[in-house]
Amino acid sequence: MTLPVTFPDGRGEALSFTGENLACALSRAFAPGAPLELSVALEGDEALSLRGKTIGSKRRADGRFDVRLRLLSLRREEREALRRALPG
Repeated sequence: MTLPVTFPDGRGEALSFTGENLACALSRAFAPGAPLELSVALEGDEALSLRGKTIGSKRRADGRFDVRLRLLSLRREEREALRRALPG
């Protein structure tokens, strides 16, 4: 399962979550260490606003980029919601 993601410069999808790191397929690349704020749409009308720093980006065959993020200031409720919605 994937979740829709929006950020100031584009869109994408969240692919997996491993406790502190979020893997996404996004419409643009980011340099390592770049700050990124994004919104992840959960079931229904619920959305999480998340902040993180990028770990790295890699171009995909479909033209998007695999971007890994280390999430900052993640609350317990947000962490649990991501764990329920995404594979590890």
